[in-house]
Amino acid sequence: MAGVRRIIDEVSASSLANMLNGDARRRPVVVITVPTGRTEPWIDVEEVAREAGNLAEVYLMPTGPFTWEFSNRMAEGTQVYGGAGRVYPVGHEWASDLSKSPLRFAFNAADGERATQHLISDLFRMAAAAGLLQELPAHALRELSGVVKMTVAGRALVDIGGSFPAAIAEELTVEDVPIERIARPGQRIRGWYDADTNRLDVTKFLRAGPEALAGYNVGDVVLTRVTRVRTGRAELMLYPKTSTPAVTVTVLRADVTTNPADDLTTLMTTGEVIPARVAAPGPSWSLVLNDVDDDEHVADAPSLLEGGPAWLVAEAETIEAAPPQPLAMPTPTPPRPREAPSQYPAATPAAIAPPRPSPALLDNRRSSAGSAPADAARATQPPDSTRALLLKIDGLTAEVAGLKREAHGLREQLLAGVDERDQLRYLLDQAERNFNRAENELKATRARLRKASTARPATTAGDGPQFADAEQGFRYLVLTQWATRTLPVEQPERPLDEYILGPRFLDSLGRLEGIKTAKVADVVFEIVTGLAPQLPSREVHHLRTGPGGDDPVRVREDGAVAWRASLQVNTPSARRIHYWVLPGSPIEFARVATHDDLDV
Repeated sequence: MAGVRRIIDEVSASSLANMLNGDARRRPVVVITVPTGRTEPWIDVEEVAREAGNLAEVYLMPTGPFTWEFSNRMAEGTQVYGGAGRVYPVGHEWASDLSKSPLRFAFNAADGERATQHLISDLFRMAAAAGLLQELPAHALRELSGVVKMTVAGRALVDIGGSFPAAIAEELTVEDVPIERIARPGQRIRGWYDADTNRLDVTKFLRAGPEALAGYNVGDVVLTRVTRVRTGRAELMLYPKTSTPAVTVTVLRADVTTNPADDLTTLMTTGEVIPARVAAPGPSWSLVLNDVDDDEHVADAPSLLEGGPAWLVAEAETIEAAPPQPLAMPTPTPPRPREAPSQYPAATPAAIAPPRPSPALLDNRRSSAGSAPADAARATQPPDSTRALLLKIDGLTAEVAGLKREAHGLREQLLAGVDERDQLRYLLDQAERNFNRAENELKATRARLRKASTARPATTAGDGPQFADAEQGFRYLVLTQWATRTLPVEQPERPLDEYILGPRFLDSLGRLEGIKTAKVADVVFEIVTGLAPQLPSREVHHLRTGPGGDDPVRVREDGAVAWRASLQVNTPSARRIHYWVLPGSPIEFARVATHDDLDV
C-alpha cells in the first residue's frame, strides 16, 4: 500500500506544487485536504492510499498557510483546499482543461464517502491512461479463478475461496465500459490476483477484437457506439481496446442519411449507442445506417470475457413522462434568540460569580453618607490595589461582553453560510437532474431525426421514376437495393440472378397493409443473392402445410419446395414472404402474407 505523505510546512507545499507542474513524475498524484477546524479529513485518505497501491502517490494537506502557498504556485482553478480532494493525472493537460482533474468536495461524512469513491475511480482511470497497468508489478501475482458474486459501485466481487472476495475494478479493465458490461453474477472468471490490493486483474484474459467480432456477417444489424462526430463523417466503435486496438469504423454522411445537406452532429452524439448494418466484414469493416429499419433484429454485441455479458446494449427509447418530483428546498435555520439563556451564557458576570462592588458604587455610597465621620468613610474606602483590580475587572467584563456579541455575530454568519451551502447544493442537484433529463431528450430527438433522415420516402406522382407496369417498378426497386447494399467490388461475386414474380405476388403486395414495398424489395434482393439465410432476422425456413413442426413441407408438382422468410419481427401479425425454390431454376416469389397465413 502506498504511504500517505503529509504536507507539514510551506517548503513541502511548494515542493508538491513544483512536482505537479514539473515533468519528472510518471504516476498520478492524489491531494486530499483537511477542512478548517478539523484534524482529519472527511475523505478516507487511508482507503484511497490502500486502493492506490503503487499506481499513485497520495498527499494529505491541512487547510491553512500551507494551502495558500500551494495554491499560489498552481494554475487558476487547479488548486485544492477546504476538505476537498483532487487527482492530478500525468502530463499537463489538466492545467488548461479542468475536466481532466475534477475537484471532489466533502463537507460532511456522507460527502466524504462519495468523494472517496470518486477519487479512487479517478486515480484508477488516470493510471490506466498512463499505461501503468502494463508495467510489471513489484511483487509476484497468482493466477486464480473464481465466480462473480455481484457487481456493485464499479466493482465485480469474485469468490476466489478466501475470506474476502477479490475485486475487479472497471476503471482498470476496459476504458469507458461499466462493470455490468464486463462481468455478471455467476460468471466464472480467471485473472491475476494481487494480495496487497485484493484486486483481480483480468485484462490478460479479455477477448481480442477480431475474435470477438468473428460472428458478424454482411447484412447483420449490429450495435455501435459513437466515438467522434463531425459535420460530414463520424467514427463508430464496434469493439473497445483490449489486447488489440479498438475496432472503429468511419462512416460518411451518405452512409447515415439520404439527405446530402444533413449535418451529422445534429443526428448523433458522442457516446450514443446506435444500430448499423455490416456492409463489409473485417479487417476492412464497412457500416451503413441509412437502410436500418426499426423492426429489424439487432445482433447481440460480443462479450469482453468468455461467458460475460454483451459489452454494449441498446439504449432504451426515451418516452414522454411526467417531470420528476422536485427536490425539497432546504429550510433555512431559524436565527437563535439573543437572550436565550439555554443557548448562550448570561451576558452579565453575575451568573458566573457573586457581584463585586465597583469603584463607582463605593464612591456613591461614600457620598450618600456625608454626615458619617471621616474615619468611617476612610474605613469603607478600598485600598488602591483593590481599586485597580476592580477597574481591571470592569474592563475585562466589558471586553467579554463585546467578544460574546462578536461570537454571536459570527455564529449567525456561520448559520447563514450553512444555509447558503445547502441551497447551493439543492440548486446543483436540480441542475444535474435537469441536465440529465435534457441530455436524454436530446438523444431521443436525435434518434428520431436520424430515423426521419434515413426513412425511404413514399413515391408520389412526379417523385422519382414512374412505371406504368407494376412489375417493372418492383424490379427497379429490387435492382436499386442490390446496387445500394452491394459494393461494386462485391457485385461480381454476389450478382442479382433472375427471379420470377408469381401471378399472385403483386396482388398480395398491394392488398397487404403495414409493410412498405421498398422493404419487400429489400428482402427479395437478400433472397435472390443468398444473403437472407445468413441473417437471423429473416428466419428463413421451409413453409409447411400446417403450423406444427412435424407437418410436411409444401412441395409443388414440379418438385419446387416452398420456403418462407420474415419481413418483420416482434410486431403483431408480422409479415412474411413465401417463395418456391427448384434447383436449377430461378426463385419464384409466390405472395406476401401475415404470420398465420400459410397459403401459397
